[in-house]
Amino acid sequence: MNQNDAAQFDAAQAQIQQQQMQQAAAMAPQGIGLSVNNGYGLHDIVYPVPQDEEAEDISLDTLSQEEIDKIMRAYKNGKQAADNYYKATVEPKIIRRLKLYRADKELYKKKFPSLSELNNWTSKDIKTTIDWILPNLIEVFSANDSPVDIVGQSVEDDDNAKLLQEVINYFVMKKNNFFTFIATLAKDGLVTNFGCAKVYWNRDEDRKPMQVLADAQMMQILAIEQQNGRIEITDLKQADPQGDLLIVSFDVIVVKSNTPVLENMSPSELRFTHETRDLHDAKFVAQRKIVKGDYLKRKEIEGVYSNIDKALSQGDNGSARWTTLDIEHDKELTNINEFLSDGDTASREYELYEAYLKVDYNNDGIMEHVIVHAVGDTPLKIQTNTFEMPPFFVFSPEYEPYSIFNETGFAEEWEQLQDLKTALVRQIIIATAKNCRGQKFVNEQSVDMDAMIDGEEFVPTEGDPSEAILFPPGVPTDPNAMTLIQYAQNELESQSGSTRYNQGLDSNSLNMTATGISAIMGAADKKIKMIARFLAETTWIPIVKFLILLCQKFIDDGQVIRLLNQNVTIRREQLNLDYDLVVNVGQGAGTKEAEIQYLMVLIQQLYPTLQQVGIVNAASWYKVTKELLERMGIRSTAKFLVDPESDEYQQMQAQAAQAQQAAEQKQDALTQAQLQLKEQDIKAKQLAKLSARFSELPIDAQIQALQQLGITTTPQSFANKAVEDTQKAIVEHYTSGAGGAMYGGR
Repeated sequence: MNQNDAAQFDAAQAQIQQQQMQQAAAMAPQGIGLSVNNGYGLHDIVYPVPQDEEAEDISLDTLSQEEIDKIMRAYKNGKQAADNYYKATVEPKIIRRLKLYRADKELYKKKFPSLSELNNWTSKDIKTTIDWILPNLIEVFSANDSPVDIVGQSVEDDDNAKLLQEVINYFVMKKNNFFTFIATLAKDGLVTNFGCAKVYWNRDEDRKPMQVLADAQMMQILAIEQQNGRIEITDLKQADPQGDLLIVSFDVIVVKSNTPVLENMSPSELRFTHETRDLHDAKFVAQRKIVKGDYLKRKEIEGVYSNIDKALSQGDNGSARWTTLDIEHDKELTNINEFLSDGDTASREYELYEAYLKVDYNNDGIMEHVIVHAVGDTPLKIQTNTFEMPPFFVFSPEYEPYSIFNETGFAEEWEQLQDLKTALVRQIIIATAKNCRGQKFVNEQSVDMDAMIDGEEFVPTEGDPSEAILFPPGVPTDPNAMTLIQYAQNELESQSGSTRYNQGLDSNSLNMTATGISAIMGAADKKIKMIARFLAETTWIPIVKFLILLCQKFIDDGQVIRLLNQNVTIRREQLNLDYDLVVNVGQGAGTKEAEIQYLMVLIQQLYPTLQQVGIVNAASWYKVTKELLERMGIRSTAKFLVDPESDEYQQMQAQAAQAQQAAEQKQDALTQAQLQLKEQDIKAKQLAKLSARFSELPIDAQIQALQQLGITTTPQSFANKAVEDTQKAIVEHYTSGAGGAMYGGR
């Protein structure tokens, strides 16, 4: 083992040394044992199987030939039935709807052969209507930062539900182009009434092969690393006859991408049997893909497919054939294939079917869910479908609850109105053209025909020109034509919900009142909201539920993703919860503005009152303000708000509390000083007042007064003071001469 390897595994050992024995003991019942002699006896080294791994997963290696044959019979029968239904029903309907949407001129040549000889103008009402519905429909899902709300079934699930919603938003909005996905799905649904999508998980990783010399303790470390998905052990060999050490070969796995994928599909790729109401309940559902032999061979090298040489040697069986719908999307497909082929299997194109079917291959009386990858009749891979449903989703705005594919769509409903306008406007154009350049009856003997044909300004004539040239009466236009055109327009608007009012195109409204126009727009929006509800309930919510299942199964335990401007570690147990999904249909611009107004009223009027009652706290203010900013389109609210639960806020609160405490202490000291000064002033006044008549008080009163002023004294002190004062007075008296005079007078 080289130094780099030793350093890597020493670091891994230091990190998990405390928990490796507990984890190994917990994984022992789920793993496979390997007996290794470490010098003290035989001990089992456990190689754990991930807990969510299907123990009974099947493959071409584990199935018997009889089971494989039964699965392939079910596959071929389902494929034939699905292909027949697609070619006979689905494809012709979709192609016709595409032509109506494009107002295909060849289609109208067949509809109006006589008119088409004179004019090829076509009304594009279906395209115009769908193109106006689409922005309002997409706004329902793209107006908010979160295209779906996930709510826990219980209060205990709320935090995990919020985390799950952020995870789904991260994968949908950051790792996929959600707007393009939902816009394409919605447009395909409106045009063909059969928008198709596929959702699957993609894991992209790099592997670096390594080899180490391992003892029992190192094997425990490697087992845990494999459990966590960071390595994969590929080979084990005994390093010595005693079996004390093993030579372990393994791949170090570096995950580059581990995310779900939202993918739009053309209806030409989807095949299904139509015996059920729901696509996910059909016995056979498959995606038909055109791939090159190079792709199949590379997958075989990666260990994904097998039997590739057999599949490539089948000749025309399994080779690609473009469908009519494929050619309708790209009419030059048939002209380019011959230039892209090099005459070998690598550049040749093949039909690869990824089929999800139900079949009782083990004859236990219950149909199992299996996935078959095949080219022609050759199986490349067979595995268990752990989700028991195909990963395909369809959107039909003209919803048919009793059939997967509705044979009537918006195009068929609006076809007659577009045909009517096309025929009427063509006749008006033809009549106008004939009147602008009508026929002329000319006497060629009296007119210079060359000048007439060349359109010269002066045409020489013989005799009276009015007798040489005769203009017949103009071609009249039926006055009811415009009435019929208006009728067709009104019918189209009433059926589609897309009106000139909500398009902003009616400058001459007959109803100029705000209430009247609001009522018209509200009625039109109801039809669009109904389409949005079908998109949400029949397609988008099932997609989100499937995304949650994919995350629960394939996300790495401990995978770190960046949510809310911070790195968050995701644990699988956090994603396993009971939840409700809510799609807020109708969140258009008007509704968004109304929500902003409601939030502002809540902040300005209701929250101050609630705070006085004690119902609202700092976290409540933060959440409602954050919601307001997000509704206003400010996504990075961290620039403007501080989360009360963040460390920054806690530090700010601690600093504010310290500052408040210091201010209170300063105020207390100031107050105490003022009180002391006041007390001293009072004492001074009392002392001055007392000194005025102090000598007149008895000795006991004088002592009590001094004690009240904080001066301690005793009667003996007063007596001593009196003697001293008397002696001092006598001395002063005699010293001043007054005493001598008095004595001398005697």
